Amino acid sequence: MPRPLGGPPVQVVWFKKDLRVRDHAPLARAAERGPVLPLYLYEPEQLGHEEFAGHHLTYLNDCLTELDGRLRALGTPLVVRRGEAVAVLEELSELVPIGGLWAHEETGNGVSYARDRRVRAWARERGIPFVELPQSGVVRRLRDRDGWADTWEERMSAPIIPTPTTLRGTDLSPGGLCTHAELGVPLNNKTIPPGGEAIAHATLDSFLTARGVNYMREMSSPLTAEDSCSRLSAPLAFGTISLREVVQATRRRLATVKGDPDADPRWVRSLRSFESRLHWHCHFIQRLESEPEMEFRNLNPVFDGLRPDVGDPGWNPDLYDRWAHGQTGYPLVDACVRMLRATGWLNFRMRAMLVSFASQHLWLHWRPTGLFLARQWLDNEPGIHWSQMQMQSATVGINRVRIYSPTRQAREQDPDGVFIRRWVPELADVPLDFLHAPWEWSGATRLNYPPPIVDEGKAGAAARARIYAARESASFEAEARRVYERHGSRKKAVVRAERAARGLPPRPEKVLRPALKRRPPPMSDQPDLFGLTSTEPKAEAPKAIMPAGLPESWQRALEREFAAPYFHTLKDFLVEERRAHNVFPPAPDVFNALRLTPLEDVKVFILGQDPYHGPGQAHGLAFSVRPGVRPPPSLQNIYKELQSDVGFKPPRHGYLRHWAEQGVLLLNAVLTVRQGEPNSHAGKGWEQFTDAVIRAVNDKPTRVVFVLWGAYARKKAKLVTNPQHVIIESAHPSPLSVAKFMGTKPFSRVNAALEEAGETPIDWQLPMQAEE
Repeated sequence: MPRPLGGPPVQVVWFKKDLRVRDHAPLARAAERGPVLPLYLYEPEQLGHEEFAGHHLTYLNDCLTELDGRLRALGTPLVVRRGEAVAVLEELSELVPIGGLWAHEETGNGVSYARDRRVRAWARERGIPFVELPQSGVVRRLRDRDGWADTWEERMSAPIIPTPTTLRGTDLSPGGLCTHAELGVPLNNKTIPPGGEAIAHATLDSFLTARGVNYMREMSSPLTAEDSCSRLSAPLAFGTISLREVVQATRRRLATVKGDPDADPRWVRSLRSFESRLHWHCHFIQRLESEPEMEFRNLNPVFDGLRPDVGDPGWNPDLYDRWAHGQTGYPLVDACVRMLRATGWLNFRMRAMLVSFASQHLWLHWRPTGLFLARQWLDNEPGIHWSQMQMQSATVGINRVRIYSPTRQAREQDPDGVFIRRWVPELADVPLDFLHAPWEWSGATRLNYPPPIVDEGKAGAAARARIYAARESASFEAEARRVYERHGSRKKAVVRAERAARGLPPRPEKVLRPALKRRPPPMSDQPDLFGLTSTEPKAEAPKAIMPAGLPESWQRALEREFAAPYFHTLKDFLVEERRAHNVFPPAPDVFNALRLTPLEDVKVFILGQDPYHGPGQAHGLAFSVRPGVRPPPSLQNIYKELQSDVGFKPPRHGYLRHWAEQGVLLLNAVLTVRQGEPNSHAGKGWEQFTDAVIRAVNDKPTRVVFVLWGAYARKKAKLVTNPQHVIIESAHPSPLSVAKFMGTKPFSRVNAALEEAGETPIDWQLPMQAEE
């Protein structure tokens, strides 16, 4: 029989994914109003969920043990119950007078979403206030992303909520923690770290003071990331530390190292990089909050039916099984799967590679592979997880399609094979020269290791073709726009928030010119260069010849150029040139500088003259050569100046994509050249086009540093008229003028100019191994 209700109303604080007492708004607010009943529910529908496994319960019970101890020190134990949420709350309401129900807003899986709706309905029916408070930058009922970053900054900058000094409790039996056997959750043998609030803060402290010094450089390799990454993903997922605490601690540490002349300079780069990822943490969870169905269906419906799901014709259970057990024949893929199955953790780059390999090379649907991975991650966060599953599977439609080469990743991220040999002992005797591709070794047939499950080159090309074919559908552009409006990053807003956090004034707003109406692509007999396949007859008036894959910002800024008569004449000239001669770079690479560095991202503009004219060198970035090509003399001289200027360590390659992806526009004034004939395409129209590019960058309201080497480039200084920009001029790094180039320190001067304007400096150090 229930006991008679009496006494003051009790405030129930429902702990879910917020297992701490510090910076806990529901607990603090409830403690101000009367007796508190701290409640945790073991929910059978979550314990039996496809994403839940034994190591999750082990870690959860660690967290609950410490939470109970901290609550008891404040005056009342944690009350633990087992059952469906509404049924348990109804039982509690018969035992104590519930005056309010308090919780943090949770963005979880579909089961938790449905459960929260049931609880809200129950509370309304009983007349019990149910207050859900935000604990991160994720915003409920968000219509679009405009202003989202400002809200994020406002929340992250708010004061840490202090822990109540004391709690008044109830005389209800606290119950107790349940074992795996009691809950019917099988144990597993994963080696995982302990959970709890104290461990979370110790982990944060060790990262900010010691482990994270080279985070920016070491987070990609599975060898170094295990120690150099923050390892805060599980504490954040279980809520044993708040995101606000992590953000503010990171900013305090960054301020300290910036003001300390004796601090290791790597700290500034690493802490800035880490802080930017704290923004992305909420960015991806917001997608699931705004569109819960993305856990189950493609965010962009254009891709529905693209890959077969379990039970569909074409689903290949053998491919799935070999991938899930680390038996694909690709050593790094298999090593990563085996590490994940053993530890429940993997760094971000390797997670992305696993999903890319499953979704692209094996053409498996992201939903079943996503469920497998969710069961494995200790730090499973549904919003981040399902967002990444779809992004790496190219079903969002607003991101660049990226297909990781598992062999290239193996050579670059584990060059000495230490990680692979640790997790794939079958390859212990394979010579290092063949370890990353053991099927090429003459002794491969003697190995107890399978051959490659697919040909990565052919499989990757087929996947890319299928994805781009889907993007050609009539509804793609409208759907991509819808996805962007609801879920796309507003990077400029993020920058504003970061500037506010650093105490910098807001940048002037850019007055946008009216956008030109987009025209349909015209006929072209040069589809590789301009990405066009239309066979419609030409219209009488010139239409814009829009290169494939060009960021929208460049499309808007340069649409008049693409439609101009001179550009049509240039296109016709190039068609004839390629028929009669070898022309560099290859047609698909001509506009790579613009593709890799969108207009809104440009911070530095390094201007070259025309592309390298030797076979295999040029690929669309000024001064850069393809991986595997020896750096030419000009680039070797650039490397020498980098060494003396910023302590650069020269790699053996000349691939500068790392700079382009940070906002360094590497553009030649002339974008093509005939083999062996430098300047052969000068005066054909490219100069008019690239002058328009310079003017578009000059129009940016934020600072851009223009680097003009040599007399030809220095003539373009007259196009840079806005006073916020900086021009750095010197002799050209070619062997003919290198004596006047050396010692000019352009790279440190660039970074000084960027930092003066509140911009993040460029990390000039290139990866030791080139990554395409």
